[in-house]
Amino acid sequence: MSSEKNNVSGAKRSTSDPLNDMRLGAARKRLAESRNEEDAIEGLREIVANLLGCEEIGLFRVDRTTATVQLRWSFGVDLENYDLLQALGNAGLQRVMGGECQINLPSGDLPGRDRFGATAKAQAFVPIRVANQTIAILAILRLLPQKLAFDRADMELFKLLSDEAAKPLFGPGAQSTPATEGPGMTA
Repeated sequence: MSSEKNNVSGAKRSTSDPLNDMRLGAARKRLAESRNEEDAIEGLREIVANLLGCEEIGLFRVDRTTATVQLRWSFGVDLENYDLLQALGNAGLQRVMGGECQINLPSGDLPGRDRFGATAKAQAFVPIRVANQTIAILAILRLLPQKLAFDRADMELFKLLSDEAAKPLFGPGAQSTPATEGPGMTA
């Protein structure tokens, strides 16, 4: 029998999954112990590779002043020519900018699995947020072959990354730039 209680955000979370609690605790600790930006990026790579089962990821920085999204770092794939806006579409980008994870992993279908192109869909886009503003987007590009879907524990990890990764990645002064949100955002 599973008991539930409200967490800080008001969402219910199960208290009967100690393995997931340990997983989230390990991710939180790894982010918090980052000594500098390079170490934080390595920590993010470790978390996404080991806890999500992902072999290709990218981190894009949002610049609201110039209404652009620029590649900051990638692992496992060259994303220099990746068109984030085309991959997400305006509606998807707006959802991610608004704080929603964009999941593109229908049951049994792995988009982009065979060949990763400039407009291939990623499996997920996770907003990295500060003060309710998206300052970066984490693109989960390709999962390990044995990982066929995201589960509830993965969604909780996405939430943790969204809420807690900005400070270690971009420093204690990480903040959003003035908003110019809308369809004019470019990659």
